Amino acid sequence: MSGNSLSLAIRNARRERRLTQEELAALVGVSQGTISFWERGLETPTVEHLILLALELPAIVESFGGHEQELLRRVVRLERELFAGRCACAGCSCRPRTAR
Repeated sequence: MSGNSLSLAIRNARRERRLTQEELAALVGVSQGTISFWERGLETPTVEHLILLALELPAIVESFGGHEQELLRRVVRLERELFAGRCACAGCSCRPRTAR
């Protein structure tokens, strides 16, 4: 998958959910500027951030190729099962994640 298709997928999925960059940034735990960089293809999200993005914007999973897509789906499913809506950060004061 090219970085460009991921950046477009993030932007389109965010807009489809009617989220601002600021709102998505708060959900994923990054700055608005980071979301902007991802959407413009200037930076690529880390694996951890891809998982968080996929939890908030499931449509981005479709932008991945076959094996990448299946791997991300499995990781997201595992994250949901392990943390059951709780924050995955160890010992932090994050707000609980909403059920999906």
